[in-house]
Amino acid sequence: MTQVITAIFENGVFRPLQNIEMKEREEVTMKVVSMDDWQERFDRIIEKIHKKAAPYSPAEIESDIIQAITELREEKNGH
Repeated sequence: MTQVITAIFENGVFRPLQNIEMKEREEVTMKVVSMDDWQERFDRIIEKIHKKAAPYSPAEIESDIIQAITELREEKNGH
């Protein structure tokens, strides 16, 4: 099972901030990203999206999204 959790590192141990479904002593692989680093990465991605979307009107973007959703649903249903 894959989960994304928030944890605090204290006394040499990561302590989850919410309940997680995990067997006691179950081995996992973790990628640790500080919240500051995560926020910086997220902000850069949002900035790139805004720059690429700037030449298009909201109506054009919405139309493209609706078309893409329709195509995916047709593909999923075998049409």
